[in-house]
Amino acid sequence: MFFGRGPNKVQNPYTLKDMYEDYIQNVDEDSPYFVSYNQYRKINEGFYKDMMTYVLEKAGEFKMPYNLGKIYVDKKKVPVGNKKKLGIDWALTNEHGKIIYHLNEHSRGYKYVFCWEKKTFKTKNKSFYRFVPTRWNKRRLAQLVKSGNYDYFSRYE
Repeated sequence: MFFGRGPNKVQNPYTLKDMYEDYIQNVDEDSPYFVSYNQYRKINEGFYKDMMTYVLEKAGEFKMPYNLGKIYVDKKKVPVGNKKKLGIDWALTNEHGKIIYHLNEHSRGYKYVFCWEKKTFKTKNKSFYRFVPTRWNKRRLAQLVKSGNYDYFSRYE
């Protein structure tokens, strides 16, 4: 039994390179705001790293400017009776040849997910916008939860 990956949900994402190209169109080369792509990337990476450190290690909510909402980690109780809402343990599933689900016993039956609250996000079609944390940040969240030293709030239970 093989469980492979499907195609990406977003086929044409708006990347950092696209953001730089939009930014640089409005900046003259003589301007103090003119930066190379490498400088732009370092500035953004530093900002994103600080933001995620605040969200992950301080259990904080990052409120984005211009009413774009806030990003935080939410704690949700795992519904053991509903298999559709349980995550699949792919390592054990591939090993045993049948689907085995995560019960999150290491976190006392809770799962932790990144959330983007868009209540204050004032734009049309806001349901088409998504926040997808990087794989590194997802792994970092898992490490912090498994260490037992970090806990997060359950926002809407």
